Amino acid sequence: MSILEIKNLSKSFDLKDKHEINVLLDVNFSVQKGECFVIIGPNGSGKTTLLRILGLLENPTGGTIFFNDKAITGLSAKDKVKFRRKFSYVRQKPVVRNVSVFNNVAYGLKIRGMRYRDYTEKVNAIIETVGLKGMEKKNARALSGGEMQRVAIAMNFVISPELYLLDEVSANLDQLNHKLLDDFIIKIKQDKTKTIIICTHDRFEAIKYADRIGVLTNGTISQIGTPEEVFTSPKDEFTAHFVGYENIFTGIARVDMESGLTSIKMDDFCIVTSEHKEGPVKLYIHPESIIIAKNPPENVSSLNLFKGIVEEVRELGNTCHVIIKCESSTFLSTITKVSLIKLDLHPNSEIYINFKATDVKCL
Repeated sequence: MSILEIKNLSKSFDLKDKHEINVLLDVNFSVQKGECFVIIGPNGSGKTTLLRILGLLENPTGGTIFFNDKAITGLSAKDKVKFRRKFSYVRQKPVVRNVSVFNNVAYGLKIRGMRYRDYTEKVNAIIETVGLKGMEKKNARALSGGEMQRVAIAMNFVISPELYLLDEVSANLDQLNHKLLDDFIIKIKQDKTKTIIICTHDRFEAIKYADRIGVLTNGTISQIGTPEEVFTSPKDEFTAHFVGYENIFTGIARVDMESGLTSIKMDDFCIVTSEHKEGPVKLYIHPESIIIAKNPPENVSSLNLFKGIVEEVRELGNTCHVIIKCESSTFLSTITKVSLIKLDLHPNSEIYINFKATDVKCL
């Protein structure tokens, strides 16, 4: 059952020179009750604008939003408030009122008609949960940034809404606050009556939380699917880049009917994939799928084995990017720092790379 349905949603802003800028274009998707739907996309793709519209904080230029089968676009200010009380909107930067921690956390319950004696215990409990016990009477704006973030988290989670809207909320969190937010989200996911929509540019966060992912590209949803579908079978080049497929090439594909595999002819060599494609294609390989060896590996089932030369090594803490030149093509492989030392890789090192046919994806 869909709790939220978005149809043909668009949003444009008028600039000072009387030109329009389109931020969202014909956005369509639905969210099931009890689902965690994660919207991923780079900065500037329209994620925050979309979430503000869903939270009834911004009006769309066109399109309709349905909440529990009722259209909630174009409502009066009074009717908007009724629906917004069913939502919780958590911003990337904490927003707290110029009152005590207790009154900040209690505010949402108070305006929903709950009496002081009924919400006191609930408010004190969540204040203790977020690690602010003893600070109930302090002015929330006098706290540190991390403490204010915890107040904001408590404010939005204490009201127990039907729909949680989370906008890049983990982007600037320290380890303690990130763990706190993580615990809350996991707890909400266990309650199948609650629904979560998260906007993020962090693909690892998307994998961790999402039941389904929507990819927002230049104001449009380019792909929707489970994390496995989006991350293993991206539908376009942008999504492939965004989810970590650094190796993207073009070639001409031809299916070998005898083996059932597809050979893709590039400039000076062929790559084999298990996907059935014919004609011009774009192929992509995840850096972690490319295995490096100093000598030709024996008894390897990989159908793609090439000799190359290391062009560059980029150390990234515990992992490394190795740039390898094979004929006229350049590959990027991700290996651990331990493997880098063990293989003794340096620029101009002669190596072999191999990867499976199943690791080659085609657009």
